[in-house]
Amino acid sequence: MSDCCVKGFEWDGTPVGTETKIASYDTYVTGSNPDVAILFIHDLFGWTFSNARLLADQYAKEIDATVYVPYL
Repeated sequence: MSDCCVKGFEWDGTPVGTETKIASYDTYVTGSNPDVAILFIHDLFGWTFSNARLLADQYAKEIDATVYVPYL
């Protein structure tokens, strides 16, 4: 894998969602709209990387959705 694929940066901020289990999968959940859902599949940095969670938080806020980031 090329070096450019594993370099990155970390956004400032603290994720506001919670971790739970859904169908036996550990999942980060943010937002609270029961009518709009987004399934967010993380990249190679993983579901616990703060950038993925902060982006999920932003989607939940901007679109007024519940966003699920499962550990797959």
